Amino acid sequence: MRLVATQPHVTLSGDIVGEYVVKDRRPDGELRLVPDEYPATPPKYGGRRMTPEEFEQYFGDLPTDGEG
Repeated sequence: MRLVATQPHVTLSGDIVGEYVVKDRRPDGELRLVPDEYPATPPKYGGRRMTPEEFEQYFGDLPTDGEG
């Protein structure tokens, strides 16, 4: 299953760090942000995302169900 964000999201860095979604846009341009419950980035556990080459090396050719 592939999840798609239904609201715009932003990543904050600096004094406030993390993934947020835009909850409300006001006419004056002000945004109200809330923490993203399902962030697009992995949790901060010291790891990193695999490169496409590492993914291919680790998983190889994945079986398909004949679609796409």
